Amino acid sequence: MLIDYAAITHRGRIRKNNEDAYMVSAMDGDEPLVNQLPRLPNTCGRGLLLAVADGMGGAAAGEIASREGLMAMAVYMFGHWGRFPSAKGTDKDLFRALSGAAECANDSVLRYSDDDRTARGMGSTLTAAVVWNGCVHFVQVGDSRAYLYRKPDLVQLTTDQTLVNEMIASGYLTPEQARTHPQRSMITQALGSPQPPKVEMGKVPLRRGDRLLLCSDGLHGELADDCLETLLGRDETPSRTLESMLEAALEHGGRDNVTALLLSLDDPGFPPASGGEAIRVAAPPALEVESPAEIGLLSKWRRFFKGKP
Repeated sequence: MLIDYAAITHRGRIRKNNEDAYMVSAMDGDEPLVNQLPRLPNTCGRGLLLAVADGMGGAAAGEIASREGLMAMAVYMFGHWGRFPSAKGTDKDLFRALSGAAECANDSVLRYSDDDRTARGMGSTLTAAVVWNGCVHFVQVGDSRAYLYRKPDLVQLTTDQTLVNEMIASGYLTPEQARTHPQRSMITQALGSPQPPKVEMGKVPLRRGDRLLLCSDGLHGELADDCLETLLGRDETPSRTLESMLEAALEHGGRDNVTALLLSLDDPGFPPASGGEAIRVAAPPALEVESPAEIGLLSKWRRFFKGKP
């Protein structure tokens, strides 16, 4: 895939620590790197994994949570997707791997929190995407976001799992009121929960010239969608575009950590967008429910690694 990509992360103007993290991985067995851009192979047969996480928990716990979650996800994705022949993969297999990876990331953060008293209650968001077979497949926990820009339109692919979003759905708030609501950052799902996270997943066919943006709420919380749309429409390199976004977020206050990943999908293997073609998010296929025996074995496995009888 001929893909130009870049990433940026900054602690912002207010926070003392940067608890955000990002990852890019070809899922080829090399050690995944957090907050570093790897040198990618010429071909990524199993696709390209991208992820952004926004940690929380005070002191250094949030920083640990975001990185633990990303590392656990990357390892799981290689073991359950990346190491198998690409010709045998299906959308259902990929969605099953993404769902399992989110649960594995949740368990990893929870185990760390259980083992270290200073990290009790830590958590993290997770927004991850795999560009594979001409589509982007994504999974989300929390309120970090995935956007797709197809000139001239910007579409938010994910739905924030937040209290204010539930209030909007119930008719108690308008989207405009939600942007300034004092509880706008209160999420309803996070990695590190005793219960498996309720993930959101979807798939979108990609077109040549599309731009895929993953970011924490330190970016989208400061910049409205129309501002992001304007910056993405300038046709600058991903690196320069992210620099402009960071500058704008800091000018608007920079009240949180700011992290973003941006891909420009210019590979000729992607078909060109036809005039007025809308971006449509497709729901994942129904995934099989584990049998009681499988659930029992999985429970025993989890308890073993938590050091419990």
